Amino acid sequence: MKDEDKQRSDRVIKVFKDTGLNQRQFSELIGVSQQLISAVVNYTKKPNETILLAIIDNIEGIDPMWLFTGNGKYKNNYVPLKVQSPIEQHIKNIVMKQFEELSKDIVQKLSNIEDSVKNSN
Repeated sequence: MKDEDKQRSDRVIKVFKDTGLNQRQFSELIGVSQQLISAVVNYTKKPNETILLAIIDNIEGIDPMWLFTGNGKYKNNYVPLKVQSPIEQHIKNIVMKQFEELSKDIVQKLSNIEDSVKNSN
């Protein structure tokens, strides 16, 4: 691994450690596999632009210039913008599905009422 790529990995590792998340949580947060995060942390794979942009999009306060090049500002208390466990995500999906079903049912009932009113006139 080139020195430039190792330094970029070091910056990703700093952010990862600062969030306080484990590898699984961090990978879920930024939308990559845990294996990829593990490879970056172990210097077997360099962090590509997809990983870097995902970090910028999902962790508050990241200086993109610092993350990409090392120039810019680094702060050591990065906070994930959204951390949701798989259980929370599953529950959210269930609730959204039920909400959509109820909404469709209500819309259908309102449509039936409107039709009844129109037919009675």
